[in-house]
Amino acid sequence: MTLRELAEGLGLKQPTVYKLMQTLVAAGFAEKSERPVRYSLGAGVFELADQYWQRSLLERAEVVVRRLFESMREYRPCVVLTEAPAGEVETVLRMSPERPGIMERPRGRVMSPYASACSLAFQAFWTERERREYQRRHPFWEEGAYLWETPEKLEKLLTEIRHEGHAVPTFNSNNVYLVAAPVYGGNQQLVAVLGLSMPEQAIPEDVWREQVKEVVEAAAELSATE
Repeated sequence: MTLRELAEGLGLKQPTVYKLMQTLVAAGFAEKSERPVRYSLGAGVFELADQYWQRSLLERAEVVVRRLFESMREYRPCVVLTEAPAGEVETVLRMSPERPGIMERPRGRVMSPYASACSLAFQAFWTERERREYQRRHPFWEEGAYLWETPEKLEKLLTEIRHEGHAVPTFNSNNVYLVAAPVYGGNQQLVAVLGLSMPEQAIPEDVWREQVKEVVEAAAELSATE
């Protein structure tokens, strides 16, 4: 918009709007182009919106995590919301049978890179650069070979996760059910993963399939609509 259009829209004099726009440009909330002079939204506006949405996500996720836990309480579930703010997959919300009814907020609790459904989901849906950087910090032959044997088998699993849209990995121990589903923010950016685990012996397989569906739907519910 031109300075005149802004002034008319705000009902202010142009010199006043000019000073306001100078401040907004300096703060990154507006951008100014030359020849002709036009003003548009700056990156700061979108960063602020992302921060607001992130706070909103945690508030909504608390409701979802609690709902999932209570609906499956008899099967001794552990429900988590995980994020990767610094490239490491961390649990930010957790409800478990060890502390039923308590919403834990264990910031800093890092998930296993290759034995966690949430970590595998992040690797599947991250960009290639993000995935390579993560795997560089967590060498496969040191931390993942005991589960997946070769990098090719791991990559096959990640491809399957991307195809299915969620992770349901099976480990050698085969005594626990796991599912993890991605949560997206604006522009389809991966911002979190919702995960669920429960003892295999505690739940019939057909009931488990329904629980997987519930987790996937809950992650979609938490995702941004635009």
